[in-house]
Amino acid sequence: MKKYRLLMNGTNYLMAVDGKNLRQGFFQNMVIKADSPKQAERQAISRIWHDAELQAQTLNPPKNPPKVALHTLWELDVAYDDSRIDMERTFYLEKRWWEFWK
Repeated sequence: MKKYRLLMNGTNYLMAVDGKNLRQGFFQNMVIKADSPKQAERQAISRIWHDAELQAQTLNPPKNPPKVALHTLWELDVAYDDSRIDMERTFYLEKRWWEFWK
């Protein structure tokens, strides 16, 4: 079994921020032990989809669900000290291309 560091990108998360419903995205580092990179990606996506805290914050209607994708994957040395990796989600405001000119 190998150890992988994955940077996951969540997009299209409708969330209440300061009393307004806004589209949010996020990046989150994860460290996963798996037999292959594909298996590590599946486990990371599954962890995010089943995160109760994130589910409680998400307001998306069924016809417009959020998305989660792998952004970057690194294979780590088994002895690598992964305690230095920040595992928190970093949220950002998503804008459509035309909103940048407002």
